[in-house]
Amino acid sequence: MKIKNIKKEIKAKLSPYRYKHSIMVAEEAKKLAKHYHINPQKAYITGLLHDIAKELPEIDNEYWIEKGNLSKNLQKEEYKNIKHADIGAIIAREKYHLNNDMCNAIKYHTIGNKNMNMLAKIIFIADKIGRPKIPDVLKPVKVLAYQDINKALLYCIEKQELKLQEKGLKLHQDTKELQNVLNKK
Repeated sequence: MKIKNIKKEIKAKLSPYRYKHSIMVAEEAKKLAKHYHINPQKAYITGLLHDIAKELPEIDNEYWIEKGNLSKNLQKEEYKNIKHADIGAIIAREKYHLNNDMCNAIKYHTIGNKNMNMLAKIIFIADKIGRPKIPDVLKPVKVLAYQDINKALLYCIEKQELKLQEKGLKLHQDTKELQNVLNKK
């Protein structure tokens, strides 16, 4: 599918805010991909589609959870802000025929994974800094991302952990495993 067709489709499906964010993530992902010498078009398309499931109605979420044979746990309240990543990966594979690397990058863009490849790391970071207004706490990521992507990831996770602790919550197990791997590097 051509990029202009993907843009047209996601523009029709996403709110204006989410569409703008997706374009910004795609642009940032493309820049990071060039910097780290990976395919910029793959990064751009993955960035465009990373939030394809973010604003789905619950009935559609249920359909894709069933179709993708995903865990029913995704329907629990505690997963409401991250389930779009798993569902989005299924939609990207089924509807847009993205390859495994691209689908995994979509799947891992919210909580990460210890087995993330460079594309997945780029999408994770681009999602944090591909915004009209980057939160002050994440502004250092914009610089770190082009120096050492692993340090940028670790920084994001540490800030996320602090934010969750303030709410009495803990990092997802996958995020904790990624943090442990990054701390060893």
